[in-house]
Amino acid sequence: MTFRSFATVVACTSLVLLAAGCRSSRAGQAEPSRRAAAVRQALDVLIEEGHPSEMQAKQYTYRCELRDYMERELPRRFARYGFDVRMIRQRGEHTDAARHLLVVHYDAYNPGSSAARIVVGYGAGAASLDMSMSLYQGGAVVLTWKDGCGTSSHWSRIINKLDDNMGKKLQAFYQKR
Repeated sequence: MTFRSFATVVACTSLVLLAAGCRSSRAGQAEPSRRAAAVRQALDVLIEEGHPSEMQAKQYTYRCELRDYMERELPRRFARYGFDVRMIRQRGEHTDAARHLLVVHYDAYNPGSSAARIVVGYGAGAASLDMSMSLYQGGAVVLTWKDGCGTSSHWSRIINKLDDNMGKKLQAFYQKR
């Protein structure tokens, strides 16, 4: 056997083994998750940022900024967990009894200091948000919990993390039912 034919056999064998090894172990599991995702749980979401009279004007402005960002991001993130989300601004907009209502209330928000995050680092000037959530079905509370987190990065990471936490919590709740 010449060196050229030996190299060809080794290259072909390597390609076959590589192609066989690239098959994902999750390939057979993809179909059931697609079927589960086809049935989407209908959910109305109301975000309560708090009343302006309970805080300073700047604090209320920060909370409204959080709410606006969450209203944009939450439907997309919850779609990953199998929810059909409709954002509402008042409880009166929740009229469909077939849809559950998720009320998100901002308990405490500290925007931190961007300057301290940039100049000092090491967690200085960290932003944090604490929230409480209640899930209603037909006017009755079926699930309630609190969550919070902080970051020394941009404040939007807090919303992203808490949105994912809510999606996981609600997905686990609906799977048990």
